[in-house]
Amino acid sequence: MHPLRRALPLTFAAFALSACSFEAGPTVAGEALAQTAADALEQETGERPDVDCGDDSIIVIEAKEVDCVVTDPGTGDEYDATVTFIGVEGDQWNIDVEVASGSQGQDAGETGQAEPEPATPSEAPGEPTDSEGGVDRVAVTAVEEAAADALEAQNGQRPDIDCGDLDINPFNGRSVECTLIDATTGAEHDATVTFTGVEGDQWNISVEVAPTPN
Repeated sequence: MHPLRRALPLTFAAFALSACSFEAGPTVAGEALAQTAADALEQETGERPDVDCGDDSIIVIEAKEVDCVVTDPGTGDEYDATVTFIGVEGDQWNIDVEVASGSQGQDAGETGQAEPEPATPSEAPGEPTDSEGGVDRVAVTAVEEAAADALEAQNGQRPDIDCGDLDINPFNGRSVECTLIDATTGAEHDATVTFTGVEGDQWNISVEVAPTPN
């Protein structure tokens, strides 16, 4: 067991370097992205919501999606939101913001239309609904476990993965920003989990890990 433990950090570092080649580009702080999303929603609705996209830096790539939370300033209700990068050219980019039609406090299994809240942005197209071939939301803990399983199978060492608190609606190409914690050193690395091969309630993921810790 001891020789294997000594070898694991080197194996893990090699994997991180190879994964880096798949995702590169300019970065934006989560706080800055949240402000840009709030600007877009304020322009659309006339009232500025609070937006939280996390604290980590995000690599800007065309069609990449970031999970955020929008808080209605009038009611305090929180809504899941997806911010998608579009028109990326060098360090210039735009975003689309999609806000869930129901707040996090509403029963996801409830049928019928939810009463619209004032100043809640309308839902934009982009993320598939169940009728368009999407699937029910997957518990974020299941995604974290799947990512840890994949990395353990490749590296022989199981890291801790944190993908936030929000459950995820998977579809092909959907990316989720996570944090990987090296079980040996405790170092934290940015990681991107991307859904592939989504069919019904079956899905696969690929995991890309930043080569250097935060």
